[in-house]
Order: sequence, then C-alpha cells, then structure tokens
Amino acid sequence: MKKRTRKRGTFKTGSFREFKEFTLAVVRGERKVNPREPKIWVEAIDSSEQRATQVQFQSLEAGAKLLSPKNRALLRTIADRRPKSVSELAILTRRAEQNLLRTLHKMSKAGLVRLERGEGRSYQPVVTARTVHFEIDLLG
Repeated sequence: MKKRTRKRGTFKTGSFREFKEFTLAVVRGERKVNPREPKIWVEAIDSSEQRATQVQFQSLEAGAKLLSPKNRALLRTIADRRPKSVSELAILTRRAEQNLLRTLHKMSKAGLVRLERGEGRSYQPVVTARTVHFEIDLLG
C-alpha cells in the first residue's frame, strides 16, 4: 500500500489589500514571482495577529468541499456567536454534535479553526482565518 504524504504549501498572512497589491504588481510586470513565495494567503481573524495560521488542504477538491456554503455558514456562526462548546454550537446550528465534531476536526486539521480546551471535557471552536486566497498555476 502506498503511503500518502501531504504536500506542504507555503502560506503568508496578510490583508486582502496586500494580496491584491501583490497580485496586481505581478500582472503589471513590476514583480516576478519566486517559486518559494506563498501559494496560499491567509488573512488572520485578528488583524493585530502577525503569526500565520497554516492552512492546508489535501487537494483543491478537498478544500472546496471543506469550504462548502454550509461549512462557511458554520464558520460565520462560530465567529459571530463565539460558542463556549461544540454542544452549544450544535444547538445553534441544529446539526448533530457527532457530525459537527467530525467537520470541526477536519477544519482544525486544515487550519481553519482551533479547538481550545473549555470547561471539563468540552472544546471551544475558534475561527483562526478570516479569508483564504488560493493561487492556482493553470499551466504548471
């Protein structure tokens, strides 16, 4: 059986404005892209946070599936309502706790949320990235 390894992508924390300026500079020919530069840009949920949260997906398809409209609504609920536990989030979203926890673990593994220890045995979900920008090389 072939062992699967996850390809590590490079990432950068920055605002959407910085990402846009970078991209436009490349398009205008004012800047060349170094192969070692970021392929995934992440805008942190807290703009004062300079440390990047590493966001990774097994594939583009896996990223698209994980960022489905239903899951983006889940991320919005976590950011807006700040539930104290997965149980509270399950009530807010009317989703089965077991299924919700499975989705949160996938999001945590991808770097979209962090599951912090709460009271007792509970975990508090926290959104770690505000936006994610993908760079796809269509010719490479």
